[in-house]
Amino acid sequence: MSRNTRTKEIKNTLPLVHLVGAGPGDPGLLTRKGAQVLGTADVILYDHLVPLELLDLAPPQALLIDVGKVRNHPRMTQAEIEETMIEHARKGRRVVRLKGGDPFVFGRGGEEAQALNRAGISFSVIPGISSPIAVPAYAGVPVTHRDYNSRLVILTAHDNPAEWSKEDLAALSGKNQTLVILMGVMYMKQLAERLLQAGLSPETPVLLVRWGTTAKQESAETTLGNLPGFLDRTPFSPPVTLLIGDVVRLRSQISWTHRLPLFGKRILLTRERETSKELATLLESLGATVVSCPTISVIPGLSENAGEKIAKLGDYSWLVFLSPNGVRNFMRELAVRKQDVRSLAGLRIFSMGPTTSEALESFGIYPDAAPGESHGQGVLDAFSSLPEPRKGKILLVRGDRGSGLIPEGLSSMGFTVDIIGVYENVLPAIPSYKRDRMESLIEEGTLDLAIYYSPSAFSGLLETFPSHRAKILSIPALAIGPTTEGALKGGSVSKIIRAATPTTSGILDAALDFLAPMGNNSEIMGNSPDERSPAVTKHINPEEQPST
Repeated sequence: MSRNTRTKEIKNTLPLVHLVGAGPGDPGLLTRKGAQVLGTADVILYDHLVPLELLDLAPPQALLIDVGKVRNHPRMTQAEIEETMIEHARKGRRVVRLKGGDPFVFGRGGEEAQALNRAGISFSVIPGISSPIAVPAYAGVPVTHRDYNSRLVILTAHDNPAEWSKEDLAALSGKNQTLVILMGVMYMKQLAERLLQAGLSPETPVLLVRWGTTAKQESAETTLGNLPGFLDRTPFSPPVTLLIGDVVRLRSQISWTHRLPLFGKRILLTRERETSKELATLLESLGATVVSCPTISVIPGLSENAGEKIAKLGDYSWLVFLSPNGVRNFMRELAVRKQDVRSLAGLRIFSMGPTTSEALESFGIYPDAAPGESHGQGVLDAFSSLPEPRKGKILLVRGDRGSGLIPEGLSSMGFTVDIIGVYENVLPAIPSYKRDRMESLIEEGTLDLAIYYSPSAFSGLLETFPSHRAKILSIPALAIGPTTEGALKGGSVSKIIRAATPTTSGILDAALDFLAPMGNNSEIMGNSPDERSPAVTKHINPEEQPST
């Protein structure tokens, strides 16, 4: 058998469909293998409560199909979902069925695997972190502890507990066990009453966790005897995970999310996550949920006469770069012209700031000067500190947008200034799932802070979501410098803060200084279960169900 024939046979046995567990809600809980197959998928069928951030991992050309189901209101029936998977797989497409929680824990993954097997479609199962374990952990409760329980029971409460058998109730009311109940909001009061009738103590601790592991996580602690009255007083709508058992008592010692200063805060980055990966990672490590939505897209593009000026670099004394994009696209143009850094011999290089300097250094170029503060006036201050006579030609490298502050100021000092644009700022194409997510977050007022990296980022957000202008202006805004701050003020943003420096640490410090004093969104725990007041819940569709 030839090597090529054997390779072809192996490829034919590879899974065409992957049943992937998306985890309980926090997108960071997706497994590495799950991320890997998402990154190579041709088609993704995703559930209603799957974190939409995970779809950002998909290739740009992937077909995304929302098959979301809420109880009694399916977008696609189970049979239609299975047929869709099989149809695409038979066309040779790599299919990911992205399911909340774990595919095989109350997720109908077993049914879908059976359907694929009957159709002769090869598949794999990639488990996910399941909500019965993860949600209690995020609320500070271990579902097992050798001092408290020797059994763990996980069940759904779709059916009325009034119809449960005595044998089932006897098993559920046993001592030394933890009950984790999913999808049980409709019948929680009846469940409590039946368990009490079966002999479970009224003092048994109970914990309710809503939207566990997400920025909307809310929790409330009570007892089994007080649960019916608590539910009468407090609207607690789905998705809710209910814990019953003595392990809940450990929460006062083990709860950890309330120690994260930004837990429950949603922060908008107006650029691609990869561009600000370090900042996004740090914010998330402090408990924040980071939403990335690029509001401008940079594409290469030379302004009129730019090519002519690049061809005559020897005529200039200074080459001034105002942004990392300017650096990258200028060097790209040199490469197109079969030129390299030797073309810059004799030129003095000026960098707008730290991030621009990093971009220059990546090409082996170390700037001769940079401003004390990374903004337009800072550039002018730096040049005004040069000894007299201040003359010569300056080539200013930037994008297609920019004010006249810097060129006019340099000209007034005696310099001759030429400007070239090496890139264009355009509105990005935003996938429908991301647009829908952003519109919901803006309208619901659930964004705690928006970070703007330029005036164009701010104007781009307004242009992308024009019908939400008033809501956007009400979102607290963090500007990375005075130029962006000026644009935000001109746009009548209600609350503006500014980073001391346009660096990751400067932006992080400003975000913490603003958000941390407000406290995080984790419940403040009292001294006893009855003294703990749950956060006020927001009413949502009562048919929504949690990821398992």
